[in-house]
Amino acid sequence: MTERTTFILNETEMCYRKNFLIPRPACLALLLFYLFVSCPGETSAQSASWTVLFDGKNTDRWRGVNSESFPEAGWQVEEGTLAVLAGRKGGDIITREAFGDFELVLDFMLTDSANSGIKYFVTDIENKSTGNVSKNGIEYQLIDDTQHPEIKNDPHGTSSTAAIYLLYPPENKTLRPVGEWNQARIVARGKKIEHWLNGRKVASCVRGSKDFRDRVARSKFASYVGYGEASYGHILLQDHGRKVYFRNIRIRVL
Repeated sequence: MTERTTFILNETEMCYRKNFLIPRPACLALLLFYLFVSCPGETSAQSASWTVLFDGKNTDRWRGVNSESFPEAGWQVEEGTLAVLAGRKGGDIITREAFGDFELVLDFMLTDSANSGIKYFVTDIENKSTGNVSKNGIEYQLIDDTQHPEIKNDPHGTSSTAAIYLLYPPENKTLRPVGEWNQARIVARGKKIEHWLNGRKVASCVRGSKDFRDRVARSKFASYVGYGEASYGHILLQDHGRKVYFRNIRIRVL
């Protein structure tokens, strides 16, 4: 059986191991090394598992929603941010990889009257009313709550920032104003999803529950077969024709 190393500090500021004296500084260094290599903390393990989806420089992990390449217009890297440009019609972008259970974190900054969103579990979904198939998924809404004409009179409703779009409104949220950075966080584990804004959980639900399906049935997604219930899918960033900035986009599988 392998013997564990044991360190003991005594009153003479020495440590003993098998009758050898080791000066206290060296002992402490060895002790810290032992603890680090044999008992890694949760933070280290979690940090190592994050995947950077945008590093401030390249867009290799993204493509156009209906293309195998990144849009040539409409999106660009600006001073370490990923920006969707106003009026350029670059279209939505999605991750090349699909994800199941995950935690996604990113920073976003809105401009005046901007509208965008983060969709996830994005897959091909059929609209049973039209027969058309399109890529869709649950949405973390991003919008200028104070100035966008469709939301400024209901800044905490199901179409406001951090809502589970059209299904669940955010509660007790603090959205920093246009021109300032906010942090969005999405946690999806099994059927449960959570939306966080600036460090506070503001919305959650259980996909596929009676309450969830009842809300979908009352929304514009009623005709989409299995809306929001895919077990895995892509992450999507929306282009709605107004400038929005993203940075520090990272994800980890749970």
